[in-house]
Amino acid sequence: MSNLLHIIKAGGFVMYPLLLLSVLGIAVIIERGMAFRDLGDAAPGLLKEVLRLARERRFDEALRLCEGRRGPVAACLAVILRARHRPVAEIERLVEETGQDYFNRLERFLPFLDTTTTVSPLLGLLGTIIGMVGTFNAIAGQANRSNTDAVLSGVGEALYATATGLVVAIVSFLAYNFFTARLRTVTAETEQAATKLFNVLAEVGEAPVARANHREAIRTEEGERRAVQAS
Repeated sequence: MSNLLHIIKAGGFVMYPLLLLSVLGIAVIIERGMAFRDLGDAAPGLLKEVLRLARERRFDEALRLCEGRRGPVAACLAVILRARHRPVAEIERLVEETGQDYFNRLERFLPFLDTTTTVSPLLGLLGTIIGMVGTFNAIAGQANRSNTDAVLSGVGEALYATATGLVVAIVSFLAYNFFTARLRTVTAETEQAATKLFNVLAEVGEAPVARANHREAIRTEEGERRAVQAS
């Protein structure tokens, strides 16, 4: 504890905003870890089972299975199953709203980590410059014991500030990349799961997608037949 206080004191006033950023960064990392555990569950194995039940037209069982899991994948699949008889555009809107709500909550506070990654080295650089300015001022003075201490103090301030800024930036950078990668993965898996369930519902003729495609096919065939007759 005394060593930490010594480092903070030796690093100059720049150490205080760096210390604040480090404490807030750790808090955000812990909070985001808990959030991704609760909200970022991709529900492994759920999609395969839901697709199997949907092909067997056991939609109520598939819905209960989705409601028993957490995360955007399960929530979006449940929305599709509940609204499978509604118009396609309405289902897509409900799925988008449900997924976006999860994604927004998962993305919360991530910009702070991104900002910390950029700001921390700059604060460290500022501390380095301030420390070196003090060193040069001491060198410019008379060479006595007090000035020698001032030189060492300035060099120490520069080094402590630089090291602290880099440590805070590296930790924030690693955490930010980890969480954003998790978010991209969860988003892609959610979109892929919704598309696959739509396709299965279309195969079994349960979703409006199937009926819409069927009507479009009929209109296309009718138009082609009339074109042939006209020629």
